[in-house]
Amino acid sequence: MANILNTGVSALNVFKRQLATTGHNIANVNTEGYSRQRVELATLAPQAGSDGFTGSGVNVAAIRRNYDDYLAGRVRAYNASQQEYAIYQERAGQVDNVIADAASGLDAMMQGFFASIEDLSVDPTSIPARNVMLNRSEVLVDRFHSLDSWMDDLRNQVDRDLENFTSEINGLGSAIASVNKRIQALSAGIKNPPNDLLDERDRLIDELSQYVKVDTVAQDNGAINVFIGNGQALVIGENANRMSVINNAEAADRKELAIDILGAGSAVVTGQISGGKLGGLLRFRDEVLDPAQNTLGLVAVGLAERFNALHRTGMDLDGDLGGDYFALAAPEVLANPGNVGSISVGIDNVAGLQPHEYQLVYDGANWSLTDLTTGGNVALSGAGTAANPLLADGMAIVVGGAPAAGDRYRLRPTRDGASAIDTLVKNTRDIAAADPVRTAPAGANTGTGQIDAGALVTRTGNTPLAAPVTLSYDSALKQFNLSSGGSIPYDPATDSGNTLTVTLAGLGDFSFRMTGNPANGDQFVLADNTGGVGDNRNAMRLSALQKTSLLFGNSATLGDAYGYLVADVGTRTRQAADNADVQAQLLGQAESARSTTSGVNLDEEAADLVRFQQAYAAAAQVVATANTLFETLLGAVRS
Repeated sequence: MANILNTGVSALNVFKRQLATTGHNIANVNTEGYSRQRVELATLAPQAGSDGFTGSGVNVAAIRRNYDDYLAGRVRAYNASQQEYAIYQERAGQVDNVIADAASGLDAMMQGFFASIEDLSVDPTSIPARNVMLNRSEVLVDRFHSLDSWMDDLRNQVDRDLENFTSEINGLGSAIASVNKRIQALSAGIKNPPNDLLDERDRLIDELSQYVKVDTVAQDNGAINVFIGNGQALVIGENANRMSVINNAEAADRKELAIDILGAGSAVVTGQISGGKLGGLLRFRDEVLDPAQNTLGLVAVGLAERFNALHRTGMDLDGDLGGDYFALAAPEVLANPGNVGSISVGIDNVAGLQPHEYQLVYDGANWSLTDLTTGGNVALSGAGTAANPLLADGMAIVVGGAPAAGDRYRLRPTRDGASAIDTLVKNTRDIAAADPVRTAPAGANTGTGQIDAGALVTRTGNTPLAAPVTLSYDSALKQFNLSSGGSIPYDPATDSGNTLTVTLAGLGDFSFRMTGNPANGDQFVLADNTGGVGDNRNAMRLSALQKTSLLFGNSATLGDAYGYLVADVGTRTRQAADNADVQAQLLGQAESARSTTSGVNLDEEAADLVRFQQAYAAAAQVVATANTLFETLLGAVRS
């Protein structure tokens, strides 16, 4: 009799627990991160009798979550990837929208500036045309400045977001460690897991995956270790390490990520952080913002350096030699605070410059240069002296003092180009549109030789041509003898139409083309272009600079370089958008699969509710039957 009663009571207790668990599932159908719970049953040990074993009823073995670690890991992985590409696409899209827009970009300003120079070449003495050129150059400079300043604002926003995101990560890490502690305390000596706390911890880890890639390792005591990025420990049991944002050792304007490990100091982990909003921001900075600002600076440096070189070879309205037209930024050198020596860096060759950043390191015997953009080593030539500087990628590096092993520098050859460019010429009369040297035949030449107007191609001094230089042809030796000394070979059969160059003392190199067959004794004169302010030769050369390939190894014009920047940013933005869409679809599928396993289905719960209610009623009937039998037995005994 007691066996029947105990069996019924055990069933009542079990089915009551199932009803309570089903109700808990229904109550949390809309709770974020909740995993459906189920009651696992086990048969009680049977009782042995003379006629065999008699069942003793049922017991609750455990209450567990419907949870799949693999599915949860997929959701976190896709969540981190989707968030990474989404924020990357958002920020890259901002850059793309500005630099590619005709109203806010650089291309229209550049074309307008060179168009004004072309107009000046038509009438070199026109003050209005000169004034338009100055105005257009100011507008172009202002556009360089505004774009560079806007990119600086983007960089500051990235830095603020890095601070905010690391703060969120630290808060989530502390919360996970706290939940770990509670789970360990509740799990000690208890066979049933604290399901709702496990859900809370998983929800926190899911939220963490929005900010950074997450991996977890379960411990035997119920705690979970959480690793971010490429294996950086954020949570170990009850302890949470903290992330921080620090300045780069050489470049204070470049923020790095560090993890402060309990009892082990701090370690820079920027290169190991991936995934999530944090990884997306770092990728945007390294792959879009830095190259964009460096390329913008490269265009400014290329324009200023080449335009200055040509303008210095010209002559202004007052007959004076031209000066620098634009202010030119020197490569930025950022020294490690612990350095002993010093260096200076100049531009050796604009065509060799790259919109990259570099790290120069001295090992005590040799210097090595690493391209931080590509990660490759860059070959260095030269000795590092003023007479023989270290040369690499268009830079000339002069070592000063006595460097020590471990000295290191971060080099940015073009970063400041857009912010530093400025119009130095303020007076319209100072625009050097003419050439300081003119050519002409001397006397009555009898041959067919002709000399073109020529141009001063390299200016090495500041002294105008004081006395004419006469070129007298010697047909026997097939050369021009110079009145200033020396000679120039010229064979009409092979050299007609070729460019010849004469070095004019105190001024520079003058190039011209000679054609035809001069007679013996024919003469040509190179003289100061006194009164030749209407000459337009230098203006035409300045205008032609727009179509001259002078960047990226003389393979790209200024417009090509800016177009490369626009195309690169646009391509990266489009790829990021496509990847974000793909990751969003994969995330949706993973969440759907997890929901199928862990989510609460109200139809199923309603069916379970009816089933458990019926089972509970049946168990109650067993108890009632046992009670009736017991009362019958007692009645029989009393009678």
